[in-house]
Amino acid sequence: MDLIRSGFEQIMSDESFGPSEYERLTNIEFPDKETLHTYLRDMYDYLFGDAPEQPMPPG
Repeated sequence: MDLIRSGFEQIMSDESFGPSEYERLTNIEFPDKETLHTYLRDMYDYLFGDAPEQPMPPG
């Protein structure tokens, strides 16, 4: 679980990681970097924090 957490933290802090990189990894499209980073923060809070529901990607 620590590896997943550190991977999320690394992606969220990497300014060069954007929608095209995420799409290559997951086949999920995001319209812009801001929407992607909001989704990643929300997913991080769901997995490692106290968010009650899993966020849904756009689409």
